[in-house]
Amino acid sequence: MRTITLKTQDDFFNEIGQMALEAHLSKSALIRKAIKVYQKNIERQKIIKQMQKSSFETRNLDLDLKRDFDSTLMDGLEEESLKGWVSDEIIERAMLEIKNKEA
Repeated sequence: MRTITLKTQDDFFNEIGQMALEAHLSKSALIRKAIKVYQKNIERQKIIKQMQKSSFETRNLDLDLKRDFDSTLMDGLEEESLKGWVSDEIIERAMLEIKNKEA
């Protein structure tokens, strides 16, 4: 095994000693374990940043898909045939969208 020398203040050294005692580990084992946890935390943060970046990049895809579906809302349907199936608000919005496209 290789050796790493760590210089620290007395209070921090005592804190590590106390933590190791409570965890039933040597100071070296405690520090190795802490470094492994730190490595996992760094990897987790990288993954979170990648997910946030991907989410930001694909955010507009949902809006585009919604627009595509909304544009087909009234395809082949007459306003009267929708009564009772769809709320009046949706019918009005779809009819307005159709009129705007025709203009």
